This record gives sequence, structure tokens and C-alpha cells, in this order.
Amino acid sequence: MRACAGLIAFAVLIASVFGCTPKLPPEEPWEKGAALLMEQAEAAFSKRQYDQASKIIDTFFSRYPKSRHADRALYLMGEMRISLRDYQRALSYYKEIIERFPASTFILEAKYKLGICYFEIKDFDLAIANLEDRSKISDPSKLRMATEMLGFAYISKKNYPKALAEYAGLVFLSTDEKQRAGYRERVREIIEKNLTEEELVQTAQGRSYPADIALLRLSGMFMEQRKYSDALKAASEFIDRFPSHPEKSRAEMLKTQATAMLSAPRFAIGVLVPQTGQAAFFGDRVLHGIQIAVSEHNQRYPEARVELVVKDTEGSAEKAAGAMLELGQRGVVAAVGPLLTKEAEAVAAELEKIQIPVITPAASGPGIGGLSPWMFRNAITNASQAAAAAQYAIGMRLKKVVILHPNDAYGRDIARLFAIELAKKAEILATVAYPPDANDFGPWIRKVIEIDLRARRIPIPEDEAERKKLFQEYAPGFDAAYLPGYADRVGLLIPQLAFYNITGVTLIGSNNWHSQELIERAGRHAEGAVFIDGFAPESTDLAVTAFVNAYRSAYQEEPDILAAQAYDAAMMVLSLIRTGRETAAAVQEGLLDLKEYPGITGTTTFAGSGEAHKKLFIIKVEDGAFKPMVR
Repeated sequence: MRACAGLIAFAVLIASVFGCTPKLPPEEPWEKGAALLMEQAEAAFSKRQYDQASKIIDTFFSRYPKSRHADRALYLMGEMRISLRDYQRALSYYKEIIERFPASTFILEAKYKLGICYFEIKDFDLAIANLEDRSKISDPSKLRMATEMLGFAYISKKNYPKALAEYAGLVFLSTDEKQRAGYRERVREIIEKNLTEEELVQTAQGRSYPADIALLRLSGMFMEQRKYSDALKAASEFIDRFPSHPEKSRAEMLKTQATAMLSAPRFAIGVLVPQTGQAAFFGDRVLHGIQIAVSEHNQRYPEARVELVVKDTEGSAEKAAGAMLELGQRGVVAAVGPLLTKEAEAVAAELEKIQIPVITPAASGPGIGGLSPWMFRNAITNASQAAAAAQYAIGMRLKKVVILHPNDAYGRDIARLFAIELAKKAEILATVAYPPDANDFGPWIRKVIEIDLRARRIPIPEDEAERKKLFQEYAPGFDAAYLPGYADRVGLLIPQLAFYNITGVTLIGSNNWHSQELIERAGRHAEGAVFIDGFAPESTDLAVTAFVNAYRSAYQEEPDILAAQAYDAAMMVLSLIRTGRETAAAVQEGLLDLKEYPGITGTTTFAGSGEAHKKLFIIKVEDGAFKPMVR
């Protein structure tokens, strides 16, 4: 019965794939024996008893060499070889079906399987030859699989237009959104990295996806080639043809940039970022933030167009200093960057010679803003966020605070700075450092509890059972805990505090909390906790929302604090240019006079110093999300 059921299922499968079978001539009496053997072989195959199935088929061919089921037996042998990843032998069976049985109902399936076998042995020419015609494949999963293999094969053959067509097709074939997103990424990668100018032009002539991506890339390519007229034409065409496109801001930026380059810009701003090397990822974020600012400026104030002069520092102090000297020769009115402390120190040493104001949006070392009258820093620092956290605690009238911090340079420094600020108005009950890679925080939490109990003159029993009972009944004698650290660690620490009955106290953190990982790990125990940061993309402030949307549209990614701080740094310079400060000396003077500049990273004041005084964000964990409280 099972064998018969297997035969019926196999027949239904074949019929569903290839349609009704043609009417066969009257069956020879011995064909019943042949059919029975095939049923037994298929039953063994369905149980993955491949050796048994193979022996049965050998018997089949020995007894019934002229059976009408011969193609069926060959197909089953091919299926077994594919199941065993023996693609070379599988090929021989599928080829034999095609050569000996041209009218077989297995022909189409054999050609499909031939394509799979050739693909697996990396004979991509033959894989393409057998898979390219999919007009008779009705099974969606097989159609998608064939298309995926063709896409990969064409990439391997460096036939990128054909590969693009296959992956674009997969975007529409897939019903899974994650898969579609992956195929879109592959389409974008091919367009941005592999297509020649001629191929881009051809692809961009279409009226729908992916012509839009190709046209946008074409505009960007023309910008790179300094073909500004062509870039302007392509960007304008994109906006006209795709007026509601999610990447419209990117096209508008390219259009603005091309227009600006066609008409000589009045001002130049230098950019010092690593575009190669280990810090290139962060350099890209900073550059993107600056580009958004300049694009907005050039759109609104075409009569005061600004050109960016970008220099690659490679993350090297020596390269940064050399790049700064080059910018001095280009007549820039200011420069944004560099990123690293060592680079900023090297650049500062050159500023007295060339006298150009420089704003670093990232360098975190102490005293950067005091290295030169021409050096400014617009970045959140350990000192600024520690002071903001202390001010929050004082404003909330928290009188007794414990500090739990990672025992690394960052943790020690920010804990020390917080303690200095808070000591003016509140008591630091305990400062406890834990290993940066800790997962179990019990020993350090118990140390805090012991300090608290001793401070309240509550004796700690020597007896283990009594000691355990005391800890179980413990209620904290302090009203806040400062937990500077990283989201992945603090996300584990907070629930463990609750486990030791440290609840009902205010939890205060640092900007490294700003990750979804904190909420995922700490869960409900993080509710009500607050932390300090220099940028809150969750803000409903119109300027923040506009920046976030423009950044997403232009670069298809979320902006981070580096991009935001760089945006503000550029905007400060641009705002001064708009008020008539058109020389490097005038911009420097304007920065020193800057007070309460309303940037997206909080209000900023230099007030005679190169170190920014910023009103930072206080962000609260509320209903499982980050919500800015005040600015």
C-alpha cells in the first residue's frame, strides 16, 4: 500500500509539473512487473534508502530493458545522485533521458535538473543554457531557484546586465519581505559597483525599477567624473520621472551639487576625514553629515554656494597635518574634522601658520579646544555628559548616589568626572568598578550592598544563612545609581540590580546606552531609567526630523551622533557665512562669539573658548522606547 501511495504521489507530482501525460499504447503484460519494481524503488527512495533503491533499479534494467518506465527509472537515479550531491553522475542520467526519450514527460524536469547539476559543478555556461528558458516552469519555488542560480552564474561570468535582470526579477518573484530586501541590496550593489556607464544608460531608460536606481547612480557617476552638466541632467530627469521616490532627496542633493559646480562656488569649506583605513566607516558618516548641511545651504542660498574640499587623512596624524596645509593653499574659510585626537593635535600645531578655523566633530581627548585659538570642538565628551548627568541628579534632588562603572579607561574617566560634579551637592556612597566583559555582576552588586549596610551601621552577619537572609530583605539606602557603560553590558546589569532588590532608585546612564540592545536585554527593568546623549534621532523637533529624513533618503541608513555633530559643525560655519563673515578670520571670530546655537545636537556655545558648551539631551526609557525629555 505504501509503495502504491508513493507511486500515486509521484504521478501526481509529475502531472502537476508537466500537465497531463499523453495516451500510451496498450501495456505489455510484463510491464506490470516493471511498474511494481519502480514502485518499490520509489518507496525506498522516499525513505532515503538509496542503496536499496539503486539495486532495485539495476534489477529493473536487467529484467525489463525495453520497459516504457525506463525514463522514469533514469529520472529516479538522477534524483538519488542529486540527493547525494553526486552531480556528475546525476548529469549522465538526465542527459540519457533527453537523448533517448525526447517525448518523455520528464524532459522539462530533466533539463531543469541538468541546469542545477551544471551550476553545482560551476559549469556556468551550461547552467545558463539549461536554465535560461523558464517559460514552462510553473512552480514558484523552482522558478525562484532557477532565477537565483542564473543571477549568480551571470555574476560569475561578469555579465552584470544579465545578472541585474535576474535579481530585479527576484524582487518581484519573492513573497518574503526579508528576501526581497536582500535582492534589492544585490540589485543596488550591481548597479553601483559593476555596471559601466553605457550599461547604466541602457538600464536607466526603463520606466520602472531598477531604472530609478540606475539613473540615480548615473548622476553620481557623472559627478565623480566631473561631468556636471550630465549629472544635472540625470538628477533632474530622476526627479521628473520619479517625483515620489524615497530617494528623491539624494537626487535633489546631486542636482544641487551639479548646479553649484557648474557655477563657480563663492566659498570653500575643507573636510578632513579618513576615507581609507580602519576609521573610514566613521569618516563616511562625518562626510555624509557635512554633505547634507552643504546641500541644504546651497539649495536655499544659491547666491552663496559652497564647495567642499575633501582630504583623506587615512587616520594618520602626519597625513592630517599635511592635508591641513593643502587646505590652507586652497583658500578655505574653515574646515570640519579631523576625527581622531592624534589627528586634531597634529592639525592644531599647523594652525598658527595658516590661520584657518577647524571644528572637530569627534576628537575626544582632553583639552582639544584649547590647543589653538583656531581649533574648536563640537562633540560630546566624557566631561560634558558627566556634568549633564550630575546636573540632572542635582535637579532631581537625589542626595545619595552609587556609581557602578566598567573598569576601563572610559569607565574610570567618566565616573571620576561625574563624582567631581556631583560631590558639590550630593553624597557619593560607593564607587565600584567591574570588569568590562562581565556577565555576572553579583560580586560587585553585593559589594555595593555591603558598603550601603555599613554606612547605615547595619551589621553584616558572619553566618552564611543569616547573611543570605539579610541580603534577601535588603532595601537600598541610596536613591540613585550612575551606570556609565555600554548597552550590551548595562542591559545585563540592570536586571541583576533588581534581582538583588535594588529597585525604586533612579538609574542614570551615559550615551553608550543609546542602543536597542539595552532595551532588549534589560526589558521592563529599564523603564524610567535616563541617560545623557548628544543626539536623539527619536526627537520630534522639526530640525532633527528633517535631518534624519534627509539622511535616510540620501544614504539609505540611519544617521548617528558623528553625522549629526558634523552636520552641526558645518551648519555653524554656513550660518556665519550667511551673516557676512566671509573670511577665515571672520569665521573664527564668529565661532568664538557663538552663543546658544540651536543645532540638532543641542544648543552650543563657544563664548571665547574652542571647547563647545552644549545643552545635551536627557533621554528616558519609557514604554520600551527612547524618549527625549528636555534639550
